[in-house]
Amino acid sequence: MKAIKIYSFAVLLALAGCAKSEIPVFKMEDSAVAFFQGTNNFSVRGMTEAERDLTVAVQLIGPVSGQARPIAYEIEDISAVRGQDYEVVSAEVPAGALSGAIVLRVKKLPEGTDSRSIGITLKANDYLGEGYKSLCSSRVTWTEAYERPVEHVWRYWHLYLSRTYSRNLHKIFVEIYGDEIEKYTCSKVYAAEEGLIYQLPTWWFAANHEITEIVRKHDLANPGDPYRHSSDYELYKTYTVAVGDGDGLQEGQTPPTILETLNSL
Repeated sequence: MKAIKIYSFAVLLALAGCAKSEIPVFKMEDSAVAFFQGTNNFSVRGMTEAERDLTVAVQLIGPVSGQARPIAYEIEDISAVRGQDYEVVSAEVPAGALSGAIVLRVKKLPEGTDSRSIGITLKANDYLGEGYKSLCSSRVTWTEAYERPVEHVWRYWHLYLSRTYSRNLHKIFVEIYGDEIEKYTCSKVYAAEEGLIYQLPTWWFAANHEITEIVRKHDLANPGDPYRHSSDYELYKTYTVAVGDGDGLQEGQTPPTILETLNSL
C-alpha cells in the first residue's frame, strides 16, 4: 500500500508540474489563412442576372484582430478570363472574424458554355502568412450543372442527409426543398458570415425523415425504376474530402439507389 501511495503522490506532483507549463498559443504575427477545402464549386443554375457574387471562404489560423486584414493571393485562369468572366471584389479577414473570404463577381455564362474555372493560391503578406500547405490552393468552378455545395453547407448534407453525392441526389433535394437548400447550414456563425440560411438540428433530422419517406414511396411505386444515383456518384468518408476524391464507381458498376445511401437516423 505504501508503494502505491508514494507512486500516486509522485504522479500528482508530475501533473502539478505539467499544469504550471504554459500552453503555446499563436501570436498575432503568426496568423495565417488556408482554404477549408481544395475545391470550391458553385452552381449558377438558372442565373438570369448579369453578375453574381461568389464567396470563397478561408479559415483563419491564429487570433482575431481588431482590424480587417487583406488576403494575398495569385490566380491562374483555367477556363475563365479575369476582366471578362469575373473580377475579384474583395479578399480579407474582417475585424473580429474567425474566417475570411475572397469574393468573386462572376458574369452570366455565355450561351453554350456550362462552366468556368480558376485556381487561387494563397500567399503571405505583412498581415497573414500561408496556412496548411495542403490547403493553400483551391480550384474554383461555377457551373450551370448541379454541383456539390460549398463546405459550410455540404458538411451538414454529409452529416444529416447522406455521405454520398451525385447530381441525381442533389436534384431530389432541390425538388423537395427548392434551391434554398443549397444555402442551408446548421451553424449560426456560417449563416451570419457567409450569407447562408440557418436551420436548427431538428430541421435537419426532420428533413432526413421526409426525404427518406419520399424516396421510399417512389421506389415502392416504381420497383423497376427506383431513384438511383447518377454516374458522378461519390462516397465521402468525411466532408473535408475534395470534390471527386471520394470513392466513386468501379468500371461497369451500376450506381446505387438513393434510398440505400441515405443516412439512417
